[in-house]
Parts: sequence; C-alpha cells; structure tokens
Amino acid sequence: MREFSGRGPALDRLDRGARLVYSAFLVFLAFGLLSAAVLHWDGMKDGAAAWWRGDEAAMTYPKSARQLWELTHFHLFTEPVVWLVVAHLYHMGGGRALVSIGTMLAIAVQIVLPWVIVYASASVAPLFWPATGAVVLGLGWMIADSLVRMWSSRS
Repeated sequence: MREFSGRGPALDRLDRGARLVYSAFLVFLAFGLLSAAVLHWDGMKDGAAAWWRGDEAAMTYPKSARQLWELTHFHLFTEPVVWLVVAHLYHMGGGRALVSIGTMLAIAVQIVLPWVIVYASASVAPLFWPATGAVVLGLGWMIADSLVRMWSSRS
C-alpha cells in the first residue's frame, strides 16, 4: 500500500518484483489485444452489419438474442476489469484522464453497438471499427506508457 499513499506518479516507486508482475500482465494483455484485433478482422471482414445481422452472400447467420446476451455478459465482466487495472497503472504513472475516460467510453460503445446493429439499424455498423480502434489504441497507449514509465525512472 505504500506505493499508493504518496502524491504524484507512483510507478517508479514500485519494487522490482511488482514491476515484473505488472509488466508481465501488460505484455500478455498487449498480445491479447493483438489477438482480439485479428479475431475481429477475421470475423467481420465482410462488414460488421453482415457479421451481426447475417448475410447470405457472406454465409453468416444473424446473431440471436441469446448470442448477444452471452457476448454482452462476457464483455461486461472482462473489459471493465481489464480497463480498471490498466487505467490504474496508467494513472500511477501520471497518465491523462482523457485517455482513460475515452477508452472506457469506446468500450461502452463497442458493447452496445451489436444490439443497435441487430435490433435498430445496420446504418450504425460502420461505427464498430472506429470504436474497436479506439479501444485498441487507448488500451495500447496506456499499456505502452505504463511500461515505459515503470522502467525508465530506475532499473
């Protein structure tokens, strides 16, 4: 708890063991972001509307309410926890609130968009890629910035 009790950036005050643990988590998470981007691209290369609403030409079926609930449930439990840990480390290093709040808003948009695409309008489907990009860039920036700040101040 001593790392959290002082004022100002605290990443450079972590002991070596804590920095190694946090670094391993962040590196694994970076690879997780990469795999998520690949899966999104592979699944939606014919377009987000075709993926969520189904498309005969792309041979995809529309997602059922059950599938959307499962996806939403999974994302509501995992993405905020990942964001919390990464944002916490990012702010321990002196990160800006605009990046962390923007990333959380992009996560919220990404969670809601499938429902809107399926049950309201396919016209919002093009927003899925910018939302996904904002999540990947936001988390990616916070990961990279945290790692640099964690290791640059002391060895």
